[in-house]
Amino acid sequence: MAKIYISSTFLDLQEHREQVRIALRSVGHEDVAMEYYTAGEKRPLDKCLKDVAACDIYVGIFACRYGCIPKGQKKSVTEQEYRTAVKLGKPCLIFILKEDAAWPVNRIEVKQINRINKL
Repeated sequence: MAKIYISSTFLDLQEHREQVRIALRSVGHEDVAMEYYTAGEKRPLDKCLKDVAACDIYVGIFACRYGCIPKGQKKSVTEQEYRTAVKLGKPCLIFILKEDAAWPVNRIEVKQINRINKL
């Protein structure tokens, strides 16, 4: 079966990530996600990008947050994961929150809305 990397911002999409992980495991795939990182790793960018490179498929789950931009970087970890998958030619399955979907206000990042408006 496939080794599948799950990418998204974390705090706003925990439940969704868990549902994807459960579904993948239920059909015999191996899910690779930050939930499996050890406490000492603190989700370093290099680890995430190496995991993307080692996977067969990339799954991106996106809503209304852009995510953490590591010090010295210009893009969020989530965006860099996606761009790495594309650059390496990984099949990408992307799930985006519908524009008119009801979404809790505390899960919306104002910077993300400004970023979208600039596109």
